[in-house]
Amino acid sequence: MSIWLESLNPEQQAAVSHNQGPLLILAGAGSGKTTVLVSRTGRLIAEKLTRPERICVLTFTNKAANELKHRVTKKLGVTADKVWAGTFHGFGLRFLKEHSKEAGLPAKFGVIDGNDAQAIIKDLLRDHKALEKEAFKIENLLSKISLNRISNGKAGSLDETIESAMAHVLTPKYIKRLRQLGVVDFEDLLLRPLNMMRESDELKNKLQSRYDFLMVDEFQDTNATQMKLVDQLSAAHQNIAVVGDDDQSIYGWRGAEIRNILDFPKRYSKCNVIRLERNYRSSTSILSLANSIIAANKDRHTKVLRPALNQIGEKPELFIYENEEEEVDQLVNELTRLKGEGHRWRDIAILYRSNSQGGLVEGGLKRAQIPYKISGGTALFDRKEAKDILAFLQCALFPNEVSFRRIINLPARGVGDKALEAIESIPGSLSFHEKARSWAKQNSGEKGADGIFKLFNFLENLKQELCQSKISAEEIFNIEFRTLGYREIVNQSCRDPKGADSRWMIVTIVGRILDGMFTRHGRSLDTLEMFVDCMSLRDPATDTDETKDEVQMMTLHACKGLEFPYVFLIGIEENLLPHAKLGQNADEERRLFYVGVTRAQKHLILTRVEQRKRHGRLQLAAPSRFLLELDPALFVEHQGGRPFKAGQRESMLSDLMAKLNKNIAERDTIK
Repeated sequence: MSIWLESLNPEQQAAVSHNQGPLLILAGAGSGKTTVLVSRTGRLIAEKLTRPERICVLTFTNKAANELKHRVTKKLGVTADKVWAGTFHGFGLRFLKEHSKEAGLPAKFGVIDGNDAQAIIKDLLRDHKALEKEAFKIENLLSKISLNRISNGKAGSLDETIESAMAHVLTPKYIKRLRQLGVVDFEDLLLRPLNMMRESDELKNKLQSRYDFLMVDEFQDTNATQMKLVDQLSAAHQNIAVVGDDDQSIYGWRGAEIRNILDFPKRYSKCNVIRLERNYRSSTSILSLANSIIAANKDRHTKVLRPALNQIGEKPELFIYENEEEEVDQLVNELTRLKGEGHRWRDIAILYRSNSQGGLVEGGLKRAQIPYKISGGTALFDRKEAKDILAFLQCALFPNEVSFRRIINLPARGVGDKALEAIESIPGSLSFHEKARSWAKQNSGEKGADGIFKLFNFLENLKQELCQSKISAEEIFNIEFRTLGYREIVNQSCRDPKGADSRWMIVTIVGRILDGMFTRHGRSLDTLEMFVDCMSLRDPATDTDETKDEVQMMTLHACKGLEFPYVFLIGIEENLLPHAKLGQNADEERRLFYVGVTRAQKHLILTRVEQRKRHGRLQLAAPSRFLLELDPALFVEHQGGRPFKAGQRESMLSDLMAKLNKNIAERDTIK
């Protein structure tokens, strides 16, 4: 038997052994899908069915791609490192870098994130003074513009709101502005390659002939654009294997199309479907509850999770509390009990539907001095300081207008609105930073011109120091950005020194991350460029510290892909799960509940309250319809706190009496 089939169950072996043609692997929660992807990739290479560089694996996180490559390389050696594994957007970035000329982009174009895209939208709105800018939510406009671009303007044809009308007006202007700036946004990373292949048979044939085998992880999360890319890449050979679970499709609100996985066997004729239903994560009792929850959804690929561990385990528990204060107090008691039994804090997760639920819980944990970590907060590279440092690095390498505008007067160097207007008015096809250099030469001696020269000198020196110096990038950042005056900017933006220190720490952390890349890839200009690209396409999953012993707090959306021995799923009530405002799709909300339940390995505790405050008023809270659908025999229900075990009450009373008697004896001795 091949080493790639060893220790696999029959269904996993069938998936790994598949060669030609379309394959749908329905991988239930905890069924070992990563092992299947790794083993299939390794076997195709080991049996010489193709060369490593002719395999493409598309994932949704860089972490997943890196794990796959690491595990295959560990068995096959460095040759397997040639497998292309990465995110959809990473694939698009690579394609556009190879064909920047055909794409009409500068050779070293920039990638902007959502915040920069919103800044462009705000700027475009200034041309529409007849409409109040405050009437629009910029993030909503950007979302509608993205949908317009994906559908070529066909989206929202029935949506007659003024917001949708404005999005249609702004869409072509937004696209034009991106081209003027010589940058792309995340939508462009997929849309441009698709448009280029549609317009050029030569490019299409070149890309379609590059790979013999295509694999896609977390296929249930693909959107319409990603599906089109998958179709294009697999058109020549149909050797497409997708791995996913429609029961875990929970991102419809951000464009994921569950029909992609539901209709895959129809879309690809002669498709082989393999179900991975053996769960290696949870106890039998937890799986019984999970299966019952998801069975209520009718439009799905039928599958039933079966326990591979043969551990019945404790039945899930449902605690019903009078109000949310009692819910928090009892939650703290349960956490303390688990810690007292020898469990680690990091083995415990508290999950909830909406971020707003976490506030009271956080207060309770603080009071009890229980360490915790909230996932899904502001990411490091979404913070202003990190974005500023990245803009300096981008401009030290290949300036683009968005980045250069961000730093041209940071800190203030006399480049005001008049100077910017003068720079912009310089005729010709020069880029913005080239115009700035030209303007500075023409106005030598002026404060703004001298400031621009100093900025260019700073950028060149920063690049040289980072690539050639023997001291760490962290220390270089500390020296160079203090000298520049950036530390003073940080100080001025904070009310107290402690806050300034915390924000300056972001600068040093960016330096530490860059040092890590230098250690892994060598200290060079290429590595510095790789760092800027990676951080522009950063994966939040790689920004976490998993070593601290802290209770994990997160939303149900954030918990997907994770597992914990003990899970508390709080607020199982109507208006929370399903959510009154966010839960437009009851089936997707039920899938969200299912995802939360299947994170638990050993024990699951659900909670709900009878009264909860909404908008400052105490209101009755009804149990979630998802609870009412379940057989009560699948869980143990408690009204209020945990009941005493046999003899526990007597033991506690005995301990209390002993303590009181001791205190009385000590008092009598003092007398």
